[in-house]
Amino acid sequence: MINLFLDLDGTLAKFNSKRNALKRFDNEIGFFANLKPYKYIEFVNELANNENVNVYVLSATPNDQADQDKLVWIEKYLNNIKKENICFSRIGENKAKVIKDKLNITIDNNCLLLDDYTKNLIEWQNLNGIGIKRITSKADNSRKLWKGYCLKDLRQLSILINSIVNA
Repeated sequence: MINLFLDLDGTLAKFNSKRNALKRFDNEIGFFANLKPYKYIEFVNELANNENVNVYVLSATPNDQADQDKLVWIEKYLNNIKKENICFSRIGENKAKVIKDKLNITIDNNCLLLDDYTKNLIEWQNLNGIGIKRITSKADNSRKLWKGYCLKDLRQLSILINSIVNA
């Protein structure tokens, strides 16, 4: 069984293109809830129906209000994901450690993280998980710090998961 953990900001939701996104996210009610998803998000939502994949949301927020905004967004765009599979960390926390503490899941090579932030992917990999870098613009991974799996098109996610599992 594969555990797939999904980041939201800049990975599934168009966050980075918004002006003053971090500041607005911290204090503007409804900011995240009103973000548009990236193209082909329905392919991600369909994975939640796959009996061989447990799909989780694992996303960082600055506060409880932002948690609520993200829940609204998830209900709108990722409504196949079980409520108990939604986990928020605070910005700067090690996501892998949050999963272990909050969901009692040990990160191993059956745990995949789709995220746009290299630091999160490296921390995940350091605990034996498999990271997948979400590439949404030319600037993503332009410094070539991430050497692992990369994904540009969400339609390819299940193909990438199968190739990782069968490697």
